[in-house]
Amino acid sequence: MSRPLAITAAVAALLALTGCAGAAAPAPSEPAASFTAAPSASAPTDPSAEPSASADPLVMTDDWLEYATSDGSASFRYPPTWTLEADSEPFSPGGSTDTQSPERWADSATLTAPNGQQLLAMHDFVDIGGTCGGVTFPLEVLATEPARAEPLLPDAGDPVIATVALGTDDDRWRVGVGITSSGSIERADACHVYFVGSSSDGGVSFGTHFQLNSGGDDPLWTVDSLDDARAYMETDEYATIVEILRSFETR
Repeated sequence: MSRPLAITAAVAALLALTGCAGAAAPAPSEPAASFTAAPSASAPTDPSAEPSASADPLVMTDDWLEYATSDGSASFRYPPTWTLEADSEPFSPGGSTDTQSPERWADSATLTAPNGQQLLAMHDFVDIGGTCGGVTFPLEVLATEPARAEPLLPDAGDPVIATVALGTDDDRWRVGVGITSSGSIERADACHVYFVGSSSDGGVSFGTHFQLNSGGDDPLWTVDSLDDARAYMETDEYATIVEILRSFETR
């Protein structure tokens, strides 16, 4: 996984424009599955909900397990029926892998649901760069609520848990859920949306994607209409994703 240390001024300018860029960190591998889940009576996240610390739980979390990074700079809780795979690697400038005195440890974790689909990934990252090339697609914000993470940049707005849909070149929608900043999604169109925040250790990403984009092959998170996206927000699977993101904390 990628590793953080410093966010440059160029990165700041790009993220202010919704981070339309190529990413240094690899996106989690996409399972070959359709964007479906068993329906339930769970309600979608209310965009005007109170901060996550006081929001009513969407699913029961009493028996959930906890994961924390090697240095304790980030943590989250997850259901015992989901599979956690975590790793921590030494990171030093210049690509050195000195395990005796690394400048930091780069942590990563993925969460796989009982149906075998990898739905969430958390990883440290170093940098974001690149441009959109002038091509953008419609961006719809379907739900937001405050997050416990720190924003990546001081002027990027407040950290939020956001559910967004980004248009594609075949008139469909790419859907994603994750930690981002309010300022990065306050626009009508975009080429990418980054689910990123920060901790005392540097940049950290947590969500269904590191970089949600309108191109490529992403069958798990591609739907035909916004109604399909909203229908998914009525499922237990979506409610569980939101509750995991609510538990995410950075220090």
